[in-house]
Amino acid sequence: MLGTFKIDRSNFGHALEAFIIAIVIAAVCVVATGLGWLAYTPAEGFLLGSGLALAWYIGREKRDCETGLDLPAGSPKAWLLMWIRWKNLLDLVGPILVHAIAWAIYLDLFPST
Repeated sequence: MLGTFKIDRSNFGHALEAFIIAIVIAAVCVVATGLGWLAYTPAEGFLLGSGLALAWYIGREKRDCETGLDLPAGSPKAWLLMWIRWKNLLDLVGPILVHAIAWAIYLDLFPST
């Protein structure tokens, strides 16, 4: 792996941002379900929102493509090479954890009773 393994405040910011995106999409799904437009439970809406947040972050990392090489941003070679840099991987850890929590809620791994 290239670079140094360093967790900083931006990693927590990415997780918080992904969590907020998931909460907002879950709220929209619940409201739309109440209006009869959709049929989502809050857990399904949160799972959908966290998945969209994760996809958005992966797309953003593809656009940024911090490879340390002189390659055009978003090129396939740059996108493949970005996965060997710690900074790029750590930027995705927060959204991945939020998505994992959403799966745990959806699958009811922590029952309340």
